[in-house]
Amino acid sequence: MTEYFPKPGPIRKMVSRVADALLPRHCILCGLPSGPRNLCLPCRDDLPRNTGACLQCALPTPGDDGQICGSCLARPPPWDYAIAGLHYGFPVDRLVCRFKFNRNLACGAVLADELLLSVEEQCKALPGLIVPVPLHRTRQLQRNFNQADILARVIGNGIDVPVSSLFLKRRHRTRAQSGLDAKARRKNTRGAFSLGRTARRHDVQHVALVDDVMTTGATLSECSRILKKAGVTTVSAWVAARAPAV
Repeated sequence: MTEYFPKPGPIRKMVSRVADALLPRHCILCGLPSGPRNLCLPCRDDLPRNTGACLQCALPTPGDDGQICGSCLARPPPWDYAIAGLHYGFPVDRLVCRFKFNRNLACGAVLADELLLSVEEQCKALPGLIVPVPLHRTRQLQRNFNQADILARVIGNGIDVPVSSLFLKRRHRTRAQSGLDAKARRKNTRGAFSLGRTARRHDVQHVALVDDVMTTGATLSECSRILKKAGVTTVSAWVAARAPAV
């Protein structure tokens, strides 16, 4: 894990248990005591988990799990498989915004845990490398961290797969995707990414791209195309939350 979510050793675990006993945590959503967790049990149980979704776009599909929706059969996305931990809506949108813009690491830990759980349950073949969607250097300097990188490293530690934050780079700073329609999002990300300086060091056939939210998939599509051009045969898209179709 990263410095943001360090892997606890025996001493750290003991100190954490003592701290939780003396100063119990409070749920980051409802404010009630939550014991050793960031969410109380009712709020955790009520999270809108993304089950029964299409294998390629992670949108809900009728019927059993393990199906590909009609839209993806007719027009497959550039990636091969997709896993989303949660549906993007209340209260997940609050968790994402607090993590992404307010650097609330407790919210990030909840999102990371939910995505890791979904990956452990749904991933049939582990990738050789996990790659977070990169931020432009100026935006990363402003935020002081890349939320996709934090999520990627938590997942990588959980499933024992290496993570490379330098495999891809963002060539130029794009407009924020929020508020743009699907066509504008595709135009906004076109040509925005390229291979990073460490890409040649990795000879992998399966790469998992990690991001916080998938809306239209424009960003993940552009990154997937770059990876496929570089010789990666299988690209998985792993996101903490999947927004409804637009």
